[in-house]
Amino acid sequence: MPNSPNAFASRTSACRPRGTWTISMRSGGWRVPCLVAAFGWLSMFPGTGFAAADDVPPELCPIAAGDRVTAPVSRFGCYAGYSEPAHTEFHRESRYLATRDGTKLAVDIYRPMEGGKPVATPLPVIFSYARYWRATENPDGSITTALGVLPPGANSAPIDTGIAMTNVPNLVRHGYVYVRATSRGAGASYGTRESDMTGLEARDGHDVVEWIARQPWSDGKVGMRGASYPGMAQHLTASAAPPHLVAVFPGVAPFDEYDSSWAGTGILRKYGLSWLAREAQKDEVLEGVAGSSVNPLRPNVQRVARVDADVDGGMRAAAYRERQTATGTDPLRYFTLQSPESARMLDALREAAGGIGIPGMIELLYSSRALGELLGEHPGLADRLRSFHYYRDASPMLAAAQPVGPNTLSNLMPAINRSRIATYNWGGWFDFAAQDTTLWHVNNRNQKKLTMGPWTHGPNEPDNPREASQLPLLAIEELRWFDYWLKGIENGVMDDPPVHYAVMDEPQRWTWESAPDWPPEDTTPVSFYLDAAGNGLSTTRPEVAGRSPYRVDYHVTMGESTRYHDSIGMGPMRYEDLNGHAERSLVFETAPFERDRVVVGHPVVELFVTSSEGDIEVNAYLQEVDERGEPFYLTDGIIRSSHRKLGHPPYDKMGLPWLDGSRAAVESTPPLTDTAPSVLKFTMYPTAARFQRGHRLRIVITGADAHSNLTIPYDPPPEITVWTGSDAASRIVLPMRGTAANM
Repeated sequence: MPNSPNAFASRTSACRPRGTWTISMRSGGWRVPCLVAAFGWLSMFPGTGFAAADDVPPELCPIAAGDRVTAPVSRFGCYAGYSEPAHTEFHRESRYLATRDGTKLAVDIYRPMEGGKPVATPLPVIFSYARYWRATENPDGSITTALGVLPPGANSAPIDTGIAMTNVPNLVRHGYVYVRATSRGAGASYGTRESDMTGLEARDGHDVVEWIARQPWSDGKVGMRGASYPGMAQHLTASAAPPHLVAVFPGVAPFDEYDSSWAGTGILRKYGLSWLAREAQKDEVLEGVAGSSVNPLRPNVQRVARVDADVDGGMRAAAYRERQTATGTDPLRYFTLQSPESARMLDALREAAGGIGIPGMIELLYSSRALGELLGEHPGLADRLRSFHYYRDASPMLAAAQPVGPNTLSNLMPAINRSRIATYNWGGWFDFAAQDTTLWHVNNRNQKKLTMGPWTHGPNEPDNPREASQLPLLAIEELRWFDYWLKGIENGVMDDPPVHYAVMDEPQRWTWESAPDWPPEDTTPVSFYLDAAGNGLSTTRPEVAGRSPYRVDYHVTMGESTRYHDSIGMGPMRYEDLNGHAERSLVFETAPFERDRVVVGHPVVELFVTSSEGDIEVNAYLQEVDERGEPFYLTDGIIRSSHRKLGHPPYDKMGLPWLDGSRAAVESTPPLTDTAPSVLKFTMYPTAARFQRGHRLRIVITGADAHSNLTIPYDPPPEITVWTGSDAASRIVLPMRGTAANM
C-alpha cells in the first residue's frame, strides 16, 4: 500500500495528463520536472542550478515549490505523496568481500541514519557495481563518496544533495541502503582483469547481491542502478540471475560490442583508446599514460579509498601489486580479445615503429599525423594494415556467451530474459550507445520501460539545458521504479506507457512524448533521394541519372568533442564549425520545408557508389539547417565497403540493416570498382527531431573522420562517386510522421 500522503498538501492533485509536454528555456533559469514531487520540498539540488522555487514546468508537472498535495501523484516526471525523504545523514562502512573463488572485492555500504545511528530496520538495497573507483581518498584524509565528503576519520556525514552526476543521495534519503562495489582487478579490489564485461564479473555480481540479501540491514530485496559501465554490469549480473535481484535501472549501456568498438564494420572507433588510457592510469597498471595527449585524466594526488581495516594502505598496495604483475591488465587486450587480427595489427605497427611500448602504441593509433608519418616511412605497411578485417565471428567473445572471459552483452540476452528481472533502460539521443539502449528494450522479454532523452552519455554539462534536465527527471523515475519493485508501493509506474522519448524541437527545446513500444508505430518510412543536379535532396526520385564525385580528405574531422568522445570523459559534446566540415565533404540538402516535419526512429542510408579503390570507409551525418544557414548535428552512421554484405542478426534489430561482418561474408564480397556501382546500406543512430518550417535537411558524406576512426589512408586518396537517380537512386530513409505526398 502507498505510504500516507498526509505529509503533503496541494493546489493540484495530479500532474498533467499523459500526452505531450514541451520543455523550454525560461527566464531566471532552467525549468525542470516535478522535483517537489520527488523530494517533498524542492531541495534536492541546492546550488547546482537544477532546482529553484520557480523552476518546475507546469507543462510536465504543475506542482510548484512550496505547494502541498492532498492526493498522491505518480506519472512520468511527476511523483508525490508515496514516499518521503526522511533521512538527512548517512553512515559508511567499507570492507572486503570474498567471492566464491576467494577474490576480495572492495565494497562500501551506505545506510541512512536515524537518531545519530544507522537505521536498524532492514531496508531494500540499491547496488552499483563497476570497474570504477567506489570512493576517492583526498590528500587531507577526507573521503569523497557518492553521498558526500567524509571528514578525516569520520564514518558518517550529512547527505549532500548537491553532488553532481548522481541521484544516490535521493535514494538514501528515501530509505534505501546503497552498496557500491568495485570489480576485480580495479580500484582497491584484488584480482586481475583479462578484459571487461567478463563472465567472472557476472558471477561476482551474483555473489555480492546474494551477500547483500543475507545482511541484517537488508530486507532481501535488491535493485541495481548506474550508467555506462555500471549499466553494463547490471546486465552482466542479471544474466547470472541472482535470486534476490528484483529490478535494475541501467543507463547508456552498449548492447553489441562489435558495433560499439568496430562500428559494426571492421573500422576501429579509436576514441575508445582514451578510455583505456584513463583507466590504466587510475588502476596503475601502465606507466607512461599519465599526461598523454590521448588521456583525458589529468595527473592528480587522489587515490582510491582504502577499506576501513586498511589503516596503513598495505591492503590497497597489495591489490595494486597483484594486477601490475598480470598480463591480463594490458589495456589493449580490450581490442585484441575481440579480434585476433587486431593483435596482428599491433605486431605490424610495433615492427615498423621499433618495438614501441603500450603507451606509445595508444598515441600512435589515435594520432592520424603520427600514423601517416609511419606509413610514409614504411612502404607496404598501409596495404598490410588494410588487409586486416576484424571479422565479427573471429573471437569467442563475439560468437557466444562466455562463462569466464569477456562478452558482447547481446549474447547474454537469453539468460537475462530467463531471469525475469524488471528493467528500466535509460538513454539519450546524443549518446554513443543510443541504438544499443533501444535494442536492450526491444530484446527484453521481462517487465520493462524505456526513456530516451535529449542528452549525451552523462550529465556532465550543467550549463547545458539538455544535460541539466536529465538528473532531476532521472531522480524521479528511479524513485518511482524502486519504490514499486523493492518497497511494494502501488504507485502505478507500470501503468504508464512503456516508452517515453524527447522530440528535439530546437537545440535547447524539446517535447516529451510516449508510446506503447519502440519504435513508435505512427511513422512512415520516407525516402529522401540524393540528386547530383545541384546536390539536392527531395522525396522525388530523380528520373535522370547523375554522379557526384568526391576526393577523400583524410584530415576532415568532426573534432574531439563528439558524442563518442563525450562518452569516455572527453566532453562536453560540441560539434563546432559544421559548415566548415561540410565544405570539405560531399553535401546534399533539401529545399526549406513548407511545414514542420517530425522524424522519430532509426534513419537508414542507402548509397550507390563507385570508387577508385576497392575498400573504403564512408561516414554519413544527418543535420538540420536553420534559416540562417546554421546546422545542428542530429546523428550519423558509418560503413566499410568490404563489410557491406547484410546478414541476419542473432537478436531483434527491428528490421534494420545488420552488417554480417563474418569472414565468409567479407571474403565473398567483391571490391568496389570505378565502373559499376555497389550498394552500401547502413543504419544511423536513432533520433527524434522536429524539422521546423523553413529549415532544411542536410546529409554530409565523408571518407574519414580523423579523430573518431582508425582509417588507413591510400596515397593518393581515392575518389568516391555517389550515383543518383534512375536505377541507382541513392537515398536516406527517414521514419517520419506523415507521407512523402505531404512533405
